[in-house]
Amino acid sequence: MSEEKELIKRRGSFKGRLTVFTKYLEALEVPLSGSDARELQVRMGKIESLYDQYDQVQLQLECLVEEMDTQLSERTSFESLYYKALSNAQGLLDEHTVKVSNLQNNDRSFHTPSPNAHNNRLVKLPTIQLPKFSGSFDNWLEFHDTFTSLIHSNDEIDDINKFHYLRASLEGSAAVVIHSIAFSTSNYAVAWKLLCERYDNKRLLIQNHVSALFNLDAITKESFTVLKRFIDQINKNLRALESLGEPVKQWDTLLIHVVTQKLDHKTYREWEEFKCNLDQDSSITFEKCIQFLRNRADLVETLEMSRSGSSNQSSLHNKSNPTLKSMVIQNSNNSSFNNASKLCRKCQGDHTLDNCPQFLALSPEARLKELPAFKVCFNCFRTGHFANTCKRPGCKMCKRRHNTLVHVAELKPATSNRNDLPSKPVKATSSSSTLHVPVSTADNNVTLSKRLLNVTLSANIASPHSDVPSSEVLLSTALVKLCDSNNREHIVRAVLDCGSTSCLMTESICRMLNLPTDKIDRSILGINSVISHVGKTCRVNLKSLDDSFKTDVNCCVLPSITSNVPSRQINISDLQIPSNICLADPMFYKPSEVDILIGADLFWDLLGSQQIRLGNKKPVLHETKLGWIISGSLGYDPFRSVRSVLSF
Repeated sequence: MSEEKELIKRRGSFKGRLTVFTKYLEALEVPLSGSDARELQVRMGKIESLYDQYDQVQLQLECLVEEMDTQLSERTSFESLYYKALSNAQGLLDEHTVKVSNLQNNDRSFHTPSPNAHNNRLVKLPTIQLPKFSGSFDNWLEFHDTFTSLIHSNDEIDDINKFHYLRASLEGSAAVVIHSIAFSTSNYAVAWKLLCERYDNKRLLIQNHVSALFNLDAITKESFTVLKRFIDQINKNLRALESLGEPVKQWDTLLIHVVTQKLDHKTYREWEEFKCNLDQDSSITFEKCIQFLRNRADLVETLEMSRSGSSNQSSLHNKSNPTLKSMVIQNSNNSSFNNASKLCRKCQGDHTLDNCPQFLALSPEARLKELPAFKVCFNCFRTGHFANTCKRPGCKMCKRRHNTLVHVAELKPATSNRNDLPSKPVKATSSSSTLHVPVSTADNNVTLSKRLLNVTLSANIASPHSDVPSSEVLLSTALVKLCDSNNREHIVRAVLDCGSTSCLMTESICRMLNLPTDKIDRSILGINSVISHVGKTCRVNLKSLDDSFKTDVNCCVLPSITSNVPSRQINISDLQIPSNICLADPMFYKPSEVDILIGADLFWDLLGSQQIRLGNKKPVLHETKLGWIISGSLGYDPFRSVRSVLSF
């Protein structure tokens, strides 16, 4: 009982202090004088902390007594008086502020009359929002400079108002720093000094901004918004480091390396090509690197806007025709839906794809390979949806969600020894010969269509005669330079495969280089005797990036060589690659397209004598004339921190 009486006594003291403040407000003369306004601000600061003290005592009382109605009535009465008193006090201060502001404006108008005074009164400038600071070192310099300019160095604002603005600008851990300081005129300087001592730490600021540069988010896909945000983050941290006295201008080589390692493979390739086109006497500065990224972002934005404009025009046309679905792809000649649906994707004839003579003349494997280019459903050969949502019945042979015309016999896993695999390489000797590529059974997680389309290469290899789970095999890749018909150099990505008897090139690269081609009749034999026909070859000049090696290569031209290599991004934190090693493909761990395959006819000429083993059950570095390549089995989980989805 004694504890309850003590708490009631303390509560009465708080109510008495509130009553004194209320009577003080009633006795004030309105409008307030300058001294009365300042005194009222100080008193308000004291009263604002009164509620927390009262609430703590009242809470203890409510926990002690069983009769809650009385305690709730007490709390309601106190809060009503408290908020009413604060509201009245704030109203008096607001009236005083308006009065002072009007007097200052009138005084300025009297001393400095303007011929455009009437027009100026009609213009209302936007309110400047005070910066917010939550305790992040990334934002301290920006907050410090802005608050100092607007508030701290403004002599027209008294210290009690500066303190109020400071408290309103702080959030999170920053607000905790000055939370215990009483709200008064004299304590503003104390609070500001305490905040600066906590966050104006040059050593920590430098460490934080350097760390931010090294930990920039890697760009996984080319996008102008991502590129521009990437550039802004770099410039923000560099400006902060420069203001802290760091010699940023001397870091060009280091910064270029850090930044380019975060680029997606396509942008990185363009950067390497950009460097190759510079004069030999021209130095590669970080400013040139940033300007390259800006130009790249502008180019990508222009292309995306162009595609978006075309898409919008198509959407407007679709909306005007109620018979069209939003997912239907409309032809550019504004034909009707019926005509578009009957137009053959293969030969542009007046019939559907499943009735096309040219399409029906192909093997099921060849039909399956051409379907992605037509952008149609694999089940009904129509546009506007995918096979998993198609309402038509599936294959008559296996009941799966694909058309019977592209049905291929299911591949059965080998159960005998290695000699049962179709892996006898036969070197082509004439234009009508058959090229045999050694392959093995693909990983069970890969779909049938993917296995058929990629019979040459597979990153996931399983031993056909054992029960050991498949392991990830790192294929050897390298960046090389190819010369086009005008002798201009282009950087492409190559995979080195000593098991292939010929070099291969994709049609897209052949077209880009504008190379002359020769017609041939050759076949590539893959899994389960699946045959891919090669109709042309080309000859190209191939160079290493440093021009120390060059040769002419004959390549078979194919629509595609393989899927992305590697299949998913690899975590390389466990691979201790020596710093003095110059990799032929610095981005070997990122999935990217393969443009050219270097077969056994050139592979052994490239291979050097040195190799470095990275450890037990880890890949091996091999010296080549193109640079050091890395290949071999990964004896650990290379994807433990990487999540990606493969779409077939």
